[in-house]
Amino acid sequence: MEELLYQNLNDKNSLKVESPNLNSININDGSNNKIKKIINIIIYKLKYYFKRLKVFLKSNGKSIVKRIFSQLCFLALIFGIIAPISIYIYNNSPRKYLSSELVFSPENSTYSPISHNISIYDEQYFPNQWDDVNILMDTHSHTHYSDGSLSPEENIKWHILNGYNVMFMTDHNQIYGGLVGMKIAQEKYSDQILVIPGIEWTNCRCHLNLIGITENVELMKYPRDEDIKKLIDDVHSKGGLVILNHYPWSSWSGLDQPSIQQWYDWGIDFLEVANQYTFDYQGMMFCKKHNLRYVSGSDFHYYQRAYAWTVFNIPQLEHGKIPTQEMVISTLLKKSTKTSFAFDPVASETIMVEFEFTKFNPTWIFVSPWIYLGGFFHSFFELKKGMYSFVDGSCTGQTLDIHSKEIASLVCWIFIIFFSIQLLYLLILSLKSLLKNLFIKLFQKCSKSKKTIISPKFKSKNFDLDNFNGEELVSTDLNNFTISEEF
Repeated sequence: MEELLYQNLNDKNSLKVESPNLNSININDGSNNKIKKIINIIIYKLKYYFKRLKVFLKSNGKSIVKRIFSQLCFLALIFGIIAPISIYIYNNSPRKYLSSELVFSPENSTYSPISHNISIYDEQYFPNQWDDVNILMDTHSHTHYSDGSLSPEENIKWHILNGYNVMFMTDHNQIYGGLVGMKIAQEKYSDQILVIPGIEWTNCRCHLNLIGITENVELMKYPRDEDIKKLIDDVHSKGGLVILNHYPWSSWSGLDQPSIQQWYDWGIDFLEVANQYTFDYQGMMFCKKHNLRYVSGSDFHYYQRAYAWTVFNIPQLEHGKIPTQEMVISTLLKKSTKTSFAFDPVASETIMVEFEFTKFNPTWIFVSPWIYLGGFFHSFFELKKGMYSFVDGSCTGQTLDIHSKEIASLVCWIFIIFFSIQLLYLLILSLKSLLKNLFIKLFQKCSKSKKTIISPKFKSKNFDLDNFNGEELVSTDLNNFTISEEF
């Protein structure tokens, strides 16, 4: 039976398949025998096409390899051009929006830690809680004059909405933002909040708030211990205050900062123990042990909530009134003044600032495909610049962290996709050739073979095809039809 179904290739590598004798097939053969026959046919077909593939590769292999190699080189060239251009545009992209509108969320709302019963930390100093304090202060905030996103006035509004009545405006290494904020508050918000200017003296060793000064101080990227001690003394000589900011964060950022004990010995006035939603428990314990006073700071820059309020009491100030700068500074300079804070790390109901962007930048839209491509390529490496000094570049040298395993995976997938496309292309060509040959054979067979049905009635007269209406064919006796084949 199998011999009737197929034969081996002849000398001309052409396949000759003969039709089986249907009469010789036993329709009662078992299913296993039928499956075996089908498998044998499949194996034969595979061997046949494999032999054809070997012949094809033997005659065309070199040209195929050259073509694939040239395509790979072209692909590498495309990546070599697109990747650096897109990364550059990604790192230097234009503004996405041309205009925006500042929105405080939730709108038309205010927040007060007093009405929300947020507890003050030191109950022994403030047994009656909010009845014992009249100052709700933020010691640490930034504007767009350094690395903040809000103007001084927008910063002031955020603090008013979150229940502060005193704030220190402390831009990095310059006093101008604080002076602008102080003037705006005096002119427009004097019955709601007091703004005291300051500087966050920032370098590769510390972030130090200098409060109550009105001029810039000398900038140093790597100040020595004696430089820091001298600065603290100078601020005190001008009637100002010194606060050490976020000691844990400075350690995480790799700053070469002095120990808390050194800061205490140099005479800082306060330690910031709550920065945004981070609480410095070890710093608090040090303050308790050494009788060093502590404060909280929002470290406000842009989209964030209020988490903590520094509280204390000015005896001569009536509740609900706004103090003067002299009253605040003089009270805080007294070592007997107890400070504490109310801390709410959840802050689910405080007022948050948001931006509603109103108009897209057409330039950004035009280059957006390059920006997205640059973001894709940028994900395979990191350029770590280190902590910014706010004086002159980074505090540490730049390091390039290349994700080599991810890059290897990307290259692997590029090859997989590339060769899959090549294989698909070859299959399409083979299918096209196969279908072409099949149609040619069918056409040749049809042109050689004509089957006609002739009625005896039609043989007896001349048949006019143009005037044929089909009625005679319908009326013809089918039993008298004769079939003829012409070859």
